[in-house]
Amino acid sequence: MKHKDVRKDPVPVHPKPTLKLYWITALVIVSAWTAAMSLLNWWAMFSETWPISLTMVFGSFIAGATSEGGGAVAFPVFTKLFDIEPADAKVFSFFIQSVGMTMAGLFIYLKKIPVLWNVIFAALSGGVIGLITGELFLVIPNPYPKLLFTFIAGIFAFFLIYNRWGIPDNPIKHFIFDHKSDWLVILATGFLGGMVASVVGVGIDMLVFIVLTLLYGIDEKISTPTTVVLMGLLSVIGFVWHAGIVADVNPDVWRYWMSCVPIVIFGAPLGAWVCSKIGRDQLIWFLLFLIGIEVVTTLWLIPITQDRIAVLAILVLFTSILFYGLIHYRRISND
Repeated sequence: MKHKDVRKDPVPVHPKPTLKLYWITALVIVSAWTAAMSLLNWWAMFSETWPISLTMVFGSFIAGATSEGGGAVAFPVFTKLFDIEPADAKVFSFFIQSVGMTMAGLFIYLKKIPVLWNVIFAALSGGVIGLITGELFLVIPNPYPKLLFTFIAGIFAFFLIYNRWGIPDNPIKHFIFDHKSDWLVILATGFLGGMVASVVGVGIDMLVFIVLTLLYGIDEKISTPTTVVLMGLLSVIGFVWHAGIVADVNPDVWRYWMSCVPIVIFGAPLGAWVCSKIGRDQLIWFLLFLIGIEVVTTLWLIPITQDRIAVLAILVLFTSILFYGLIHYRRISND
């Protein structure tokens, strides 16, 4: 009598995530940076640029850990504390994020931290067009770019609290484009984010994070690394645009960038790692804390005149209605 072979197929063993490629890439970057610093004889510049390097110790960590982006730290600090021109601060944001946030993106990919690749590709498609369009045609007088971005983030903070603790909460771990309208929403958000980035060096990450969180109810633990990868890739486009196509980079920006490269290639991945280890509520509270600091420092550094109050009042009203509409639409769609 023959017996059936009832042996079970072996359970597939997935290899553990390895960071070998990250460390090799970091070694190549540090080696190239060291050679360039020696060739240019730029070592002495640290006596002048060390405050910028110190700023990016914190900025790079925030860039990898949140949807704020390193430029959200660099832009206000550079323009107000270091008296660097806003255009140069924006270009620096692209430069430093193209290194730091792409290294964070590599870390995220190698560690298999969940991200929404379909959202990244769709938003990046719109973001590239928005970035180039903004670079060519968009002109917003200072300090309105930073004011508008900061107040949008501040208003979002209240709706983030409401979205997490004010309504029944069941965060989604994935994103499927069920309708063409979903593609259009992400593309349009990416386009608008690219336009914002063309002015202040960041923006697409925060705007996509807002839409994913409020409109689609995506878990912040997934939408955050998604926007980190997205902002890093768009920053590479910004780097190529300014350094290679229009070639309008102030020589000082190159020195600022070089003084921070070896910091951000480790700081941003460290932020991404911390983001992957902390809980969802901890991540939200950390983001709220950073937004609070941004709002307070912006109000401290930028005088609020009567004309600006009128603009900000309209912004608060419009943005509040929009954010509430995003949440309301999601809730009625899920009923």
